[in-house]
Amino acid sequence: YAQVIGEHAWALLNEGHSMAVLARTSQALFLSVEDQVLWISPSPVLHRRALLVSRLPQWSEGVILTVKGGCAGGGGHEALGFWGAARWFPPVLPPPPLDLAARAARLARHFAAPCAQVVEWLGDRRVCGVQEAIRAKDGPGLEEVARGLVGWGPGLTPLGDDFLGGVVFALRAARQEWTPAGPALVAWAQGQTTSLSFSLLSDLSRGHGPEPLHALALALFSGAEDAARTAAQRLLVVGHSTGPGLVFGALWAWAAVV
Repeated sequence: YAQVIGEHAWALLNEGHSMAVLARTSQALFLSVEDQVLWISPSPVLHRRALLVSRLPQWSEGVILTVKGGCAGGGGHEALGFWGAARWFPPVLPPPPLDLAARAARLARHFAAPCAQVVEWLGDRRVCGVQEAIRAKDGPGLEEVARGLVGWGPGLTPLGDDFLGGVVFALRAARQEWTPAGPALVAWAQGQTTSLSFSLLSDLSRGHGPEPLHALALALFSGAEDAARTAAQRLLVVGHSTGPGLVFGALWAWAAVV
């Protein structure tokens, strides 16, 4: 049985819907439901698209499953029940503090090493261009530099996507009205990166990310610096390069908000 299910996964797993297993790794099963990507994982990282389980079902890539009676399975395949799972919703964020940039810069100093690694992978020109556009409140400039990030770098979700995802999440959370609407900013990325990465980037542009990213924003905005450091540390270990990209992207963007 699934222990926790994200609100988006819950909304998609309707009676009679079919799902296909897109990919299987040692830590996750990726599914396609109604042209949307969901995943099942024993990882404790909550997300609106995730079902958290104690162990992965023995489903192979390409398997087609059906939702029936609060379970996914059928055709002789192992069933996974999700009806009794707790549903996860992200927290509501308070307004951004007036000293957000100073708080973010102070927190970033605690994570100088992983942030420096992201800069090394992506290049100074790309990451500095993001901060310059944010400080200048230059929407077209931000769009231009964003196009140079999508699909760039290592990882199942390319690091450039993760970094940009952290940036657009942070700007939405900080209520930066001058920026291009988040979904519009990343709409052109479809077809330029993997379907999984585009789904996550699109979510981030709408303010939906992994639970530690929401916890980081909530703690930073609330002035709970110890809790913010803990959330950032939890986020850093998500994926191979996803966590560092998200942490650096969010802190980098918040540190430039004026």
